[in-house]
Amino acid sequence: MNEERELAHKGNYESPVWDTIEDTHKCYNQNMEHIIKNMTKNDMVFVASHNVDTIELAKRLVLERDLKDANCVRFGQLRGFSDQVTGGLAAEGFRVYKYVPFGPTEQVMPYLVRRGQESRQVLRE
Repeated sequence: MNEERELAHKGNYESPVWDTIEDTHKCYNQNMEHIIKNMTKNDMVFVASHNVDTIELAKRLVLERDLKDANCVRFGQLRGFSDQVTGGLAAEGFRVYKYVPFGPTEQVMPYLVRRGQESRQVLRE
């Protein structure tokens, strides 16, 4: 995240990263809520989040909208992260996936480091 902010500063463009993890969660949740509230059973969305509050919000919206049996809202987390969240969702009958990033090390490592930084920050909260 720091690297992206520095690149934006050097490139004289707005940082693509929110200033705080709270701002990130707020933006993600608002957009996710808008999408789920406006979905039909023919639409599909993938909620890719390790945030327990985000997952709980999505589950509540899915149940309120009676979308669970349509399996049009699916969940996913990075392999090795938030396994308890993935397991809980699966136990409740939601469709869940684990994803594994792949590619050249110089492209994958910054992504994994950022996910680790975010997870560490969430654990401290």
